[in-house]
Amino acid sequence: MSARVWKGIIVVVITILLTSCKSSEPTESTGDFLYPYLKDEEVGFLDSTLEQQIEPQFKFVNNRVWPYTFSEGLAAINFLGTIGYINRDGNIVIEPQFDYAQNFKNGLALVRSYGQYGFIDRNGDYIIEPQFQNAQSFSDGLAPVQQHKRRNWGFINQKGDFEIQPQFEMANSFSEGLALIQTSEHHEWGYINPSGELVIPAKYPKAKSFSEGLAPVQLGFKQWGYINKSGAVIIDSKFLEAEPFSEGKAVIAMPVDNENLEQKKYGYINRQGKIIIEPVYEKAFSFHEGRAIIKQNGKYGFINERGQIIAEPIYDKAWHFKGNYAMVKLGEKYGYINKDGVFALEPIS
Repeated sequence: MSARVWKGIIVVVITILLTSCKSSEPTESTGDFLYPYLKDEEVGFLDSTLEQQIEPQFKFVNNRVWPYTFSEGLAAINFLGTIGYINRDGNIVIEPQFDYAQNFKNGLALVRSYGQYGFIDRNGDYIIEPQFQNAQSFSDGLAPVQQHKRRNWGFINQKGDFEIQPQFEMANSFSEGLALIQTSEHHEWGYINPSGELVIPAKYPKAKSFSEGLAPVQLGFKQWGYINKSGAVIIDSKFLEAEPFSEGKAVIAMPVDNENLEQKKYGYINRQGKIIIEPVYEKAFSFHEGRAIIKQNGKYGFINERGQIIAEPIYDKAWHFKGNYAMVKLGEKYGYINKDGVFALEPIS
């Protein structure tokens, strides 16, 4: 057989493999979002035009997996105490059997059964049996786990073997190639790479994961600033609190005034550390889809990127925008607003 023919066969095989991999791990585009909604205390789903896609049939349970969200074609649903997964047709594809379950990511989901954490694939089969006291999701092919209570954390691969041996007081999933860890010796925080090498020394009393190339860390006088992936301080420590960046902005907290340095208000900075939305809020949350949740007088609302209120803080709870809509709670009823802050679906229960 000629080299040209062999080359053609190889190309066809690779194409088939790539196609099958893509189809086995579906993702959601903006137009594919499904939104949970309540009717007579049962949960159904609406499509991106807020037309019914899955009729209400799942009993509403307000717990850690609510609001239900589809990821890679599946959604974790609480069936009166145990959690299973449905597909986009509303059919149960993984039977309810878990105490807790997360969304799928790269074909795997973190689940808990009888108090122990493990990982399943999209068929519901365990790729790693429940055996951990604590665990977080896989990222960069590794997942932080704790085998037993009051024991150190390490990182396992997708076979369940330790790639980075248990040695940390605490560990977070990898983000942008680095994982936040806390040392057992001095209880300070630093960052490791996927090889387990400490690339940013553990010297911070508090720290958070990297996002958009920067990480918030607590520096001098218990104030927060931001470092880059080399550990260099990019934004000086001057904030009472600081959160990771999202859409080029980060939530920070500043003192209300010079006479009361403990009482704080929340606002936003840009990547140069300049305050772009004044800290006037009781609480503030990261930007998603060009909108951010803020809290005033115990109620939630939304602002746009210029800091303008687009939805007055009147809601008892609010969730980030996903596509064109955000879920809000008014009393005991749930509805959806659009990006202008107008109800697209009146609160119903």
